[in-house]
Amino acid sequence: MAKKIAFISALGGQGTSLAAAYTALAAASAGRQTALVDTCGFGGTLSYMLGTDGDTVMNLNDVATGECSVEEALADCGENLKLLSACSFSERIISPLSVEVRRVVESLSREYDVFADIPAGTLPDCGMAGCFDMFVICSHADSMSLKYSSKLCRFIRRSSAQTANPCETRLLLTEFTPEQMKSSGIQDIDRCIDIVGARLAGVQPYDNRALEAALSGQPPDKECEMMRYARDTAERLFGKRVPLDSGRSFRLPI
Repeated sequence: MAKKIAFISALGGQGTSLAAAYTALAAASAGRQTALVDTCGFGGTLSYMLGTDGDTVMNLNDVATGECSVEEALADCGENLKLLSACSFSERIISPLSVEVRRVVESLSREYDVFADIPAGTLPDCGMAGCFDMFVICSHADSMSLKYSSKLCRFIRRSSAQTANPCETRLLLTEFTPEQMKSSGIQDIDRCIDIVGARLAGVQPYDNRALEAALSGQPPDKECEMMRYARDTAERLFGKRVPLDSGRSFRLPI
């Protein structure tokens, strides 16, 4: 069955967009028909990160206002991945919590697994919680990020409890380095899980190759470290049991 997965963070700068892009790309590379939806207002960040910035004409705003169909606005990113980009500039900005966006997500889920990038600090209401099967909370492994991620996790669960289709919450540690975690006084990843109160979806390491590609508008580096860990994360989100420490580059202190 198709899944609808929202990537969200409590604070800005947590690497949510990059995590959503790489995890969706990993799912598509595994053969799943995948649609990635950018709901982050101005800009079109995901189209830039995926190297399709010059190829997108119509966007989420156009679909939500009835200017075009969902199919007309989808950009082909190759390997089973379609992108519905955010609006660049418009007189009317569509809220990620709007009824129109929910309808777009539901429509896409008839053919695709849907990954959505939700703006940082956006608190999903009951309707949004019921729209998605899962919220992946992206967080750095430091005390402040984890504290606010915990609050966001509790809010999502309260909203979800009021819907007919409760959603799951997962934690994704982004731009991770063991040094960052320990400098914040956190001993191991288990403690990160305890603070947030959500099952761990995975860990995405700090990766200069991935960041440089994203900042320069180049297509994702499919051989970078972040991509390898994104594949593990994608498999977990779809129910497979994958060991946390792949031993590919560094051992996680768990």
